[in-house]
Amino acid sequence: MALCAALPNLKMGRAAATMDMVEALAEINRARPAYRLDIGESDVEPPEEVFEALRRVGDAPYGPSEGLPELREALAGLFGVDRDEVVVVAGGRHGVSALMWAFRKARIITTRPYYPGYLEIASAFDIRLDFADTDEGRGWSPQFPRRGVYLVNYPNNPTGAVLDRAKVRELVDVAEFVISDEVYRDIAFVEFESPLKLSPNVAVVYSFSKVFSVPGFRLGAVIAPRDLARLVVKFNRATVNSASSVLQKAVAPLVPEIPRMAARLSEIYRRRVEVAKRALGLKFVEPKGAFYIFPRLGCSGVEFLRRALQRGVSVLPGEAFGSSDHARIALVLPEDRLAAALSALNGTCPSA
Repeated sequence: MALCAALPNLKMGRAAATMDMVEALAEINRARPAYRLDIGESDVEPPEEVFEALRRVGDAPYGPSEGLPELREALAGLFGVDRDEVVVVAGGRHGVSALMWAFRKARIITTRPYYPGYLEIASAFDIRLDFADTDEGRGWSPQFPRRGVYLVNYPNNPTGAVLDRAKVRELVDVAEFVISDEVYRDIAFVEFESPLKLSPNVAVVYSFSKVFSVPGFRLGAVIAPRDLARLVVKFNRATVNSASSVLQKAVAPLVPEIPRMAARLSEIYRRRVEVAKRALGLKFVEPKGAFYIFPRLGCSGVEFLRRALQRGVSVLPGEAFGSSDHARIALVLPEDRLAAALSALNGTCPSA
């Protein structure tokens, strides 16, 4: 069945998935493995320009809820939109939260395997999520068989999939509206096609934490039609009032450098995918972006995690992403250490 509703008792279903993640991280922290391939926290050194820009910031005033004009203007140029369609938010998840809240009375559909943060947001706002399943044999290609508000995440966490133009066209033709979570758009090994290029009924969520390799920078943006952008501003006022003015001032002059930084980062992670193809004996769909692989297992994801920890390596079980016979492996170590960690996983649990 391509599209299936969430569990009837959604709150129980979400809690179980969240506990899987929480319990996995607790177990990992107790084990203190030598190789951490679980959380997607980049090991790549941030560009020196980022810290130089921070040092140049001389004050830290309150900022407008829509974001500083200079950052919004720079982002408008990057995305090819008007400044009134740009709202600065406190990170990617904050932007997704604002948009899910705005569409809380609609049918929201996301793909499975899914990013577990979406379930946490849905739980907070009592939103019912439906799921569109994907075909692993076709590169994790999704089906979009029903009208609704689609929440999509490409390049994908956890699979690394990227939709081609034809599939993006299929999505925007079916959807009433698309929330396009593009926090990994700057790490792509093929051409990335945003739904924003094909339809006006799209809102994009962007984050600076990936391209700058600074996960602690809780700074991002929502690119949306004006009416929806005003709702995001309303959400900002009700939650954080405004994103950090210090970070906004530092980031604004760096926006024109993002394409160059993205190309460098994409090449780093493309090489790590090649390392994974050589070192890991498990079968996985070769990712086209982001920095994860999602191999199929011959055991459960939780069992694989526990066996991996015995070998000094941590991963995340697929149960947390809605797929119990997979594990997510983050390629967040230098190539030599990554090869050693992946080699240690061989024989832990055979491919299905």
